[in-house]
Amino acid sequence: MKTSTVPNCTQTKMPAKNRKLFKSVIDLGNHWIKAYVDGYDFLREPSWFSRCLTNTSDKLPGHVRYVNGIREDLTDACWLVGNQAVRAGSSDLMRLVEDYTGKSSLWLEYFLGTLAHLPQINSQMELEVITTCNDVQRHEPVIRKNEGIHTVQLRGIPCVVNIRVKSVLPEGIAALKSQKLDGAVTICDIGGGNTSITRFFNSEPVGEPIVKDFGAEYLIERIAASSDLKSLIKQAPSKVIINHSLETGIQGTKKKPVLNYGDSNLNFYPVYQTELKDFIDCRLREVIKQLELYKLGGDKVLVIGGGSKLPLLNAALEKKGFLISDNGAFDNLVGLVGEVA
Repeated sequence: MKTSTVPNCTQTKMPAKNRKLFKSVIDLGNHWIKAYVDGYDFLREPSWFSRCLTNTSDKLPGHVRYVNGIREDLTDACWLVGNQAVRAGSSDLMRLVEDYTGKSSLWLEYFLGTLAHLPQINSQMELEVITTCNDVQRHEPVIRKNEGIHTVQLRGIPCVVNIRVKSVLPEGIAALKSQKLDGAVTICDIGGGNTSITRFFNSEPVGEPIVKDFGAEYLIERIAASSDLKSLIKQAPSKVIINHSLETGIQGTKKKPVLNYGDSNLNFYPVYQTELKDFIDCRLREVIKQLELYKLGGDKVLVIGGGSKLPLLNAALEKKGFLISDNGAFDNLVGLVGEVA
């Protein structure tokens, strides 16, 4: 799956240091956090989270210390969000793909951690936030409990953050706006940890979303557990390396396809082909049947999410007449940015 590129931003300079008001959007994906704060470039960080060890530097990108505020349960807590969370070596390292409830229960920690990746942090930031999730009814009440004032240190820089949640939108409608589709549309989001189907008519939701508890991570785990791959590379496979290899995509020729494991010359294409077939047969088959029924009924079917770019799968879905987003992992973010622009 070719890596989704971070969308271009026309911003050429930092906002004024005395600026207080910002509009912001955040899309907490199971694998990636995608965010935008008015005046800055788009942000993309892996959705790693960990509490800080006592010797962790507070100058690291993604480092947050909660001083005080409406979340009294977080007083004096420190955490890291993004790549630095992995490097810190904490035993409680997690990713959203491992805990679906974190999209709401850890929403504030992830949002503040994302702010701690900004190249410039102002002393006061009042943020009007639009966010997205695939189960608004479940997550919105918990997310809104974080509205109010939070005195924090972001990368060691004191900051008073005042959050107002403007809206919590279903993921599908944000992608719909990004792709500028109208009429009857079905959106299938193949994410890291789950796959969802949402139907719309003229941008209005039709019925309840269908959410399946599997995504691209299931396929990656199956590949990592393959005895054939272990025999090929002579060590325990790394899910991080497998994911990177899939993002790089298939090389070689149609007759001799090559999918190298990381930077090696070890071709695990046969393993991938086998496990992808299992993923389609055992997991995606019912989803695809449902999408075909909706298409037969006149819906445009758009497939988004990082999983939509999996090698071979994207071509198979296109053959069925489904639309595949060129940058599916960012469709929700781009649609949300359109709401605040």
